[in-house]
Formats: sequence, C-alpha cells, structure tokens
Amino acid sequence: MTLIQLKYFQTICKYNNITRASAELHVSQPSLSNAVKELEREFGVSLFTRRSRGLELTPEGRYFLDEANKLLEQAEQLTTNMKHMSTTDRTLTLGLPAMSGSLVFTDLLRTLYARSPGTHIQVMENGSLANRSKIMDHTLDAAIITRNGPLPPGIGHVALRHVNICLYLSVMHPLAEKDTVTTDDLDQLPLAMLPEDTFLDHCIHQYYEAHHLKTNIIVRTNQLATIQQLVATNTTAAFLLDHVLEESSDIVKRTVPGLLPAEIDLIWKSSRHLSPHLKNLITAARNI
Repeated sequence: MTLIQLKYFQTICKYNNITRASAELHVSQPSLSNAVKELEREFGVSLFTRRSRGLELTPEGRYFLDEANKLLEQAEQLTTNMKHMSTTDRTLTLGLPAMSGSLVFTDLLRTLYARSPGTHIQVMENGSLANRSKIMDHTLDAAIITRNGPLPPGIGHVALRHVNICLYLSVMHPLAEKDTVTTDDLDQLPLAMLPEDTFLDHCIHQYYEAHHLKTNIIVRTNQLATIQQLVATNTTAAFLLDHVLEESSDIVKRTVPGLLPAEIDLIWKSSRHLSPHLKNLITAARNI
C-alpha cells in the first residue's frame, strides 16, 4: 500500500467513477483500475461493487476510505510540518495589528531578544481577523490578535493583556462634558474606524446592531496618527483600545456602557511544528 494508491482510491470514491477521477488526477483509467486491484489483492477484500450507475463502496471499502482519509491528512500535515522546520537563521513571520500591536509588541520584542538575540522577525501588518485566518493556513508563524470571544479549535495562545474599548473624543465635542456616554449619544456619531479585517470594526458593528444604532463611518485607516489628528480636531470620534491614544489637552476618552473588554493574545497553530525560535517567542509572551 502506498500513499499514491490511497490518493487514487480517495479520488475514485469522490466521484464513484474512474473516468471522472482520471480526469481530475490526469492519470490513465487503467492505472487507476490497477491501483484498486492491487489494494484488493493485497488485503483480500473487494473495495467496490460495480453497478450500472457507477461504483459503490463495499462495507470494507467504506472502512478503508475512512482510514485512508486519516492517513492522507496525516501525511499532508507531516509535509507541512517538515517544510516549517527551523534552521539556525530562520525568520519568524508575525502578524501584527496596528492598534493592539502598539500596546504589546515593544515589550514582547524586548523580552524575546533578551532570551534569543539571534531571532529575526518579519512583521506582516494585518487586522486580527485576517491574522487568525492566516495562522490557520500557515501563512504566518504567529500573530497578535484582539478578541472578546473563544478561539477556534487548533489555535494555541498566550494572553498578553486585558484592555477596555474606549470612545476617544475631542475636548471640543459636546460628549466630552459627560463622564459616560449613552447608546443614544452614539447613533450616527461621525467615526474614524480601523479597516474591516480588524477585531474592533467587527466588535463595534455588533454593538451598533445590538442597540439598533446607525454607524456613520467617515474614514477607515490603519494609521493611528491620522485617527489621532481627526479626533483632536473634532472631525470625528474614534473607538480604540484603552491607552492607544493618551488623553491630552486635545483628546479625552469615555467609557461606553455594554462594550465588553478585550484580550490581546499571541496565537499560533497548535498542530504545527514549533521551531526553537517560535518556542522562544511563546516563552517571551508568557513572561511579559
């Protein structure tokens, strides 16, 4: 039994038809038929019953397909893991959101380099939602994300910081006179928002929908300096994590009822091979 035989068998089962499997695999029909015959001869069972409408798995064939699927999935995972094996000069790709990254990345990097000065980091700037997706498809080695709900299965994580979501306003804005804004204050409030692949955008949209409010997003940008200028000049307000902008003579922040606090995490795919550099990054995250 070989992996190529299992792949042939799996594809035949996908269509219950050798002709269609042949077209997908670009392998001749006799080669596929011979692969099935060799498997049947090796195990002494019939895997298919031939019907006029096509092939039908026998009970032994159904069992064999279940096990073949598992073996092929394991083989694919092994291939992925081996491709991600570390070398001494391995560069880690780290997904970094603009907002939450500004709160934790400096401490994380300082702690990492105290432990492993030979590690190189390539930062990929994405929102939290994009980062989580790129972790699952192995585009990133690790990522920093913000969340206020559970992570999907298959993701390892270290909590870096718990943080509130605040509304930032110009001192000239009428709401700046209030200690706490109400949901009615937020309806159609002009906002500067982060891009749509971010946790915060998703969170605020859920909040507005739950309270039957209308959003009024004037601009979207990853540039926190731009958002700061828009808020300071009373052009827009902005929802951001606490401490992303500092209160000043131009800017104040206010709490919003019902907005849940968020957690900033370092995440990675738990099934992947953990290279020495990735292990050092995880250890650094646990010590900041």
